[in-house]
Amino acid sequence: MALTRMASTLFFLGVVAATVSVGAAWAGGPDGAIENDTDISQAVGSGVLNGALTGFSATGPTNEAASAAVIAACQQAGAQECTRDEVTNDNLCVVSVGADDGSGIVSGGAGPTVEAARDDAFRHSQDADAPLDPGARILVSACP
Repeated sequence: MALTRMASTLFFLGVVAATVSVGAAWAGGPDGAIENDTDISQAVGSGVLNGALTGFSATGPTNEAASAAVIAACQQAGAQECTRDEVTNDNLCVVSVGADDGSGIVSGGAGPTVEAARDDAFRHSQDADAPLDPGARILVSACP
């Protein structure tokens, strides 16, 4: 009888320990969710509106949500050829850079400042063998 009581006590303690550890794991929320409203994902994108390259920005709780939101903002404005050019949740500035030279080349970049993000966009376009014209302008920027 004492053995049964001891076994059931140990089983009960095991269940309690498992419950406490699961509760602690769930306390952080699901992966990819942002609990601090100052730590959000930012996305920038571009599209052609009335024949001119135009930039758009949006935020979201995840990179995927921010990316979808920037495409939606572009489409709701009536722009064509909407793209997400850069997205981050790393508290960096993001930019879309494009040239009005008719090439249609647009690139995104991220950095601690708008200027650093612009330089990053130029590097990305160079790496993609689609270099931006040196006179390319910042279509949109967003900083935390």
